[in-house]
Amino acid sequence: MTQKAAAAAESTAAMRKDNVNIYNQTATPDETPILIKNKLAEFELALDDVGDKEKRCYLMAKEKGPDECNDAHKLIFLRCEVFEVDRAVARFVKYWEARVAVFGEDKAFLPLAVDGALKDDMESIEVDYLQVANKTDPDGRAILLFDFNKEGEDLSSESLLRVVWYQAHVALTQESCQKRGVVLYVRCVDRFTDWRPSLSKNIAAAARGILPIRLAGIHFMQPPSYITLILAVVRPVMGKKLRNRFYHHSGSVDDLLKSLSKFGLGDMDMLPTMFGGELTSCL
Repeated sequence: MTQKAAAAAESTAAMRKDNVNIYNQTATPDETPILIKNKLAEFELALDDVGDKEKRCYLMAKEKGPDECNDAHKLIFLRCEVFEVDRAVARFVKYWEARVAVFGEDKAFLPLAVDGALKDDMESIEVDYLQVANKTDPDGRAILLFDFNKEGEDLSSESLLRVVWYQAHVALTQESCQKRGVVLYVRCVDRFTDWRPSLSKNIAAAARGILPIRLAGIHFMQPPSYITLILAVVRPVMGKKLRNRFYHHSGSVDDLLKSLSKFGLGDMDMLPTMFGGELTSCL
């Protein structure tokens, strides 16, 4: 290990010890069975107050795929919104409307699995457009690996968007992810002409107020010179809070580790293999 890498690892270790809230997220409350029971009851009351027309897609899910919208599923939305019930219900209603739009009524109520709603998207899954890493960050956040370079593949934007939904739900199988959220590593397109702005907008919209994920930070690795053009499209869709959680990292492996160390990611096993580290996907 080089001197720079050793220093980055030492910085990361210190951050783990201090358990610093490095992304300035709202603190997650201590969960108790009583808290969960009471908040789920409040969730149901608030959901009852939503008009049937507005929650039409949820009502369809309740009838056609009740296991996909049970209490465990609703709890994920409560955790995402730090148990603010009205915000959780609003996201839940939007989620089901978007899920039907993304998957269609024939698949939206199936499990988001390779033998369910994703059965016709295996090719898009296998190109590794979005992957879940095989470990979390020091604070328990899931790590997602986004390779926008795959947008140059001969795959539909609709299918790639479904893969984003699928992998987000894979990450959410980890309880720590539901509570702490996710961090993204992003590899940008090598050729600007491969980039799909409309797909980026749809992904950003889903991350902001639809999918039940707490997006802690987005790390753009070795960003190209035209990153400002990409961010000009993405930032407005992300909203004020999330647009301030974009970070850029460039240089050698040692430089990357040093830059990432302030986020608790300064070890080789926290740096994706595509950037010279040892972090791989869970699949």
